[in-house]
Amino acid sequence: MEYMSTEIRSAREAMTIFKILGIKEITTMRQIANGTQVFELPIHQMYGPSNKFPLRFATYKSGYVRNVTECNSSSYQINKTKTRPAGEGGYSFETIERILIPNWEDRLIYLAKFVIKNYYKKPTYLISDYTIDTIKSQYKQALELRNQEDKLPWAEMIGPDSTPIDDVQVIINGHRYNLSWEETI
Repeated sequence: MEYMSTEIRSAREAMTIFKILGIKEITTMRQIANGTQVFELPIHQMYGPSNKFPLRFATYKSGYVRNVTECNSSSYQINKTKTRPAGEGGYSFETIERILIPNWEDRLIYLAKFVIKNYYKKPTYLISDYTIDTIKSQYKQALELRNQEDKLPWAEMIGPDSTPIDDVQVIINGHRYNLSWEETI
């Protein structure tokens, strides 16, 4: 068996990796004119059971690579950083500077490596549609139960002699509590 290199060395290899992983380019005409490329991953970031947003990343002509996912309050830079010591650049404190990537091909390679490292080597980010649907249905069911103010969940329980159970005993920290349900007319 021949060894296949996993190192991404060209923009063509990066685009091939994107195609294999299902990463789509969703760049608009205006972004193309500005030298920007935007990519959307098939992975969604979850904020609660009903809010899922596809992960999006952009490369800019200026040299920045950013996470531009819709749920972020603002896009954030994922370029590498370097620390500048105090006194340099007229500042009396230490500053952090982004390392810009001036070459288009290098930005694409950097993005491909970043996405693979941070999103495809961590299985916790992968949530199937079935799991998402199950979470949503459980969430809706819990909401429905919370909105039932007129009856307790055990009010419709039936005892062994086919009579409704009106009393429930609960033991909390060794203390027994009798909970009863009486319908008001």
